[in-house]
Amino acid sequence: MPNRINQLDGSAVSTGNGGAVESIPPARPVDSAAGGASGGAGPAADSVHITASGRALAQAVQEAPEVDAARVSTLQQSIGSGNYSVDAERIAARMLQLEQDLGGNAQ
Repeated sequence: MPNRINQLDGSAVSTGNGGAVESIPPARPVDSAAGGASGGAGPAADSVHITASGRALAQAVQEAPEVDAARVSTLQQSIGSGNYSVDAERIAARMLQLEQDLGGNAQ
């Protein structure tokens, strides 16, 4: 049985009960003169836009302190023994503060 992805022929895809789900058009090269943004002069350059909040998050990650192995071990032991309690209000407050720090509109 041929692999449908590698041997794409533009025919309808079968649902297994005989009905077609969709018709897949044949692929076109990106730099084709028939509709490529570059007008046939070569492939278009890829671009990425990073938002201000994305840059702020990246900066926060870079400034984060190193992992404290002793603290992690202590927390693992507390969780394992059932002595660790979660302060939901403190977590919520920290999450709201992070959102505000990233420029969000959280109150």
